[in-house]
Amino acid sequence: MTFSTDLAEHPGPPGHAAPPPAPARTRRRAAAPPRPRAPFRPHHLFFYLLLGVVAFSSVSAYAWVFNVSMKTNSEFVSSPPWQIAESWHWDNYANAWDRADIGLFFGNSVIISVVSTLIGVVLAVFAAYPLARIAFRFSGVVLSVFLLGLMIPWMVTFAPLYLIMQDLGLVDSQAGLILVYATYNLPFNVFVLVGFMKTLPYELEEAAAIDGAGPTRTFVSVILPLMGPGLASVAIISFLQNWNEFFYALLLIHSPEKMPLPLGLFQLGQAADYGTNWATLFAGMVITVTPVLLGFAVLQKQITKGLTAGALKG
Repeated sequence: MTFSTDLAEHPGPPGHAAPPPAPARTRRRAAAPPRPRAPFRPHHLFFYLLLGVVAFSSVSAYAWVFNVSMKTNSEFVSSPPWQIAESWHWDNYANAWDRADIGLFFGNSVIISVVSTLIGVVLAVFAAYPLARIAFRFSGVVLSVFLLGLMIPWMVTFAPLYLIMQDLGLVDSQAGLILVYATYNLPFNVFVLVGFMKTLPYELEEAAAIDGAGPTRTFVSVILPLMGPGLASVAIISFLQNWNEFFYALLLIHSPEKMPLPLGLFQLGQAADYGTNWATLFAGMVITVTPVLLGFAVLQKQITKGLTAGALKG
């Protein structure tokens, strides 16, 4: 019998008013008030202007490259740099794709970037899991060894890397470049994934252990499905770095049919210095940059979510 029923059956002495019934509990909580916005400060205007200048310069550079790619070679040489193209010559893109081998370079970049990203992310996951979730001696030392890769300038690795790849017979091969790209991004990937894994509650692994799951089953069934934002962040950043990388490709790839897109554009630019094929070169630049811009614009929330989640706990 409830408290309200007792009051109804025993109203109390005469002249004594019964207390009002308790209000029913609402199932939904009241909506939280909106967070107040930070007050505007004078120095905020400086940062807004600075970001506006950076954004305008980036958009202007892309617009200029696209405008030049629509001109003919004679129009490019004879007209001012910022003059709008008289007519749009879309055939420049067809010439760049077929005659200038941009299509071949594009396919090479897709293969190299995708495979090296997959290898780098998989290796980083297997390295980050014990460092973040399993307590063992010298775990901090092992993580510091990984982080040393972020501190060593990449220029000093050229000579020993070339000698090692030459001894392994991987010079002028896409397989060698894929291995270099995968290990090149490994320190950053491990650093981000270790920070992200530390934000996951340890009670999940304890519950899995009670249910009889071993470390491998716990990792595959519990930890890995929760790492979507972190994996997306490192995969996207690694792919963009592999797609835009130039110097290791210049060092290791010599055959034109094996060159990725940045190196192929470099060869095309050298040919344009001694010829008049400028419109094709700028059309190739647009083909190179556009997929990266579109991919980053679509997936920027995933990148930000994964990086910020990994920074909450170190």
